[in-house]
Amino acid sequence: MHGISRVIDWNSNKAYQCPHCRHDTVADPSKWEVYTCCNCGTRFARFPRLQRFLRHAGITCEWCTKRHPVPVDGEPFGFLRHRHNGRGTYAQDQFEAWLYDTDEHPDHRDRVRYLNTRPKRADAMADIAHWRSFRDRDEDDLSPVLAVVADETFYKYGPDMTDEQEAGFLDGTLEVYGVGILRPYAPPHRRRGQFYAAEETFTWGLIAPASLEGIYTQQAPEPLAAHAPQL
Repeated sequence: MHGISRVIDWNSNKAYQCPHCRHDTVADPSKWEVYTCCNCGTRFARFPRLQRFLRHAGITCEWCTKRHPVPVDGEPFGFLRHRHNGRGTYAQDQFEAWLYDTDEHPDHRDRVRYLNTRPKRADAMADIAHWRSFRDRDEDDLSPVLAVVADETFYKYGPDMTDEQEAGFLDGTLEVYGVGILRPYAPPHRRRGQFYAAEETFTWGLIAPASLEGIYTQQAPEPLAAHAPQL
């Protein structure tokens, strides 16, 4: 159809997969919606000829739409969201930084604001830290903050893990983190006041209770305090 990008048919026996790259990209498939693959961008539907009349749901996979909260000192402030780009060996995970926005337009875009997309989780958290400083601090305040970042590269089920730790990973009571410093750029840097992740300060592979990920302005949470660098 002229003016509308092509929608292809999916494999009805595996409706949760993209018919082009076989990526699991539909969380709860419906015959009456058009989906977009988060891996390769292919658009597909059970009845592609009806695309003009079907709801275009876009990307709906649980992995890409799940919100990972990033509180500041335990208070809700923003969240991260995964974005999966590329195909095959060129595929990579990126991280979107979002801010909870309840100011002038409380019902706009589900009360959230997109900030940026970064290749690393800590870098996305640095964007959230910058917005905290932009709103709540003096622009010339160059004091750093601590970041507790979920360590997604850590292999949780290797031979060095105890049965108790594996059980904690499975039931969601334990998580693996990195702890380090987010620093603001000092003048005369053109990004003065914006934060970046100081990678040399991060300690990774720390096992602690779940739900500690976030930004801390004074000190790290108690289970990680012994491993946190001094601000």
